[in-house]
Amino acid sequence: MILSGRGWLLTAFLALFCAGRLSPAADLKSLLEPVPGSVRAASSSKSAVSDPAISGAGGILLTELDLARAIQADLPKRFPVKGELRIQMARPWVALRLPGQEFFAECIQIPEGGLKSSMSLTVRGVSAGKIVGEWPLQVRVELFEEVWMAPQRLERGQVIVSGMLVPQKVDLLREYGQPISTETELAGFELAQSVPQGRALSRKDLVERSLVKRGQFVDAVATEGGLNIRMRAMALEAGAAGAVIRVKNLDSNKEFVGQVVGENQVQVRF
Repeated sequence: MILSGRGWLLTAFLALFCAGRLSPAADLKSLLEPVPGSVRAASSSKSAVSDPAISGAGGILLTELDLARAIQADLPKRFPVKGELRIQMARPWVALRLPGQEFFAECIQIPEGGLKSSMSLTVRGVSAGKIVGEWPLQVRVELFEEVWMAPQRLERGQVIVSGMLVPQKVDLLREYGQPISTETELAGFELAQSVPQGRALSRKDLVERSLVKRGQFVDAVATEGGLNIRMRAMALEAGAAGAVIRVKNLDSNKEFVGQVVGENQVQVRF
């Protein structure tokens, strides 16, 4: 008959008791304790080993989020940044135990040509006055700013008026052209080309509003000495405020140049 481990111990205990070699006060529990060198003892010894990443020895843990924020704080020192900058690690980062309670990052190698949505950087980490590492990293970059958006299709030649555009926060690094910030005053501009619905307005979409259009009749005021002579003329060119254009006197058919000073108004000097 095969006995289990616990059954074998009980049989041995009864045999010793009957032979008078074990007193009734003997502690059965002592027979069940593991002997030195058993599996349980080895397991306990292993768990007692100190792991600094778990026990909290040293400084703080540098997590992926902490590193991204440190890079985010340093990049504006390397690039002209206007807007809300956000950095994410493109590859997983294993938390690192730092020697101190503070940490900052320096981007010691950066790409040329300004910020991009995906960038390769070499970053130096410093903690407790010591360099703790230099890491080649791939990061994703976002730069958010509130810009003017077209809520519906806008046509070429439309003059920008209040309520035509709506503000919306976008990632500038993923937008077409150079979106125009809502801090920019657009009075005096018109559309140089059509803009589809849902697209941010860019610099190339705008031109200064023409106060004088080609082929329109204009009031031309000629100044000579202390005299002002007003005449009716036709604009041969379009022009915004301050532009110098060619106009033609309707009475004499002579051409001359004048400066645009207002809506359909040209100042001529001889």
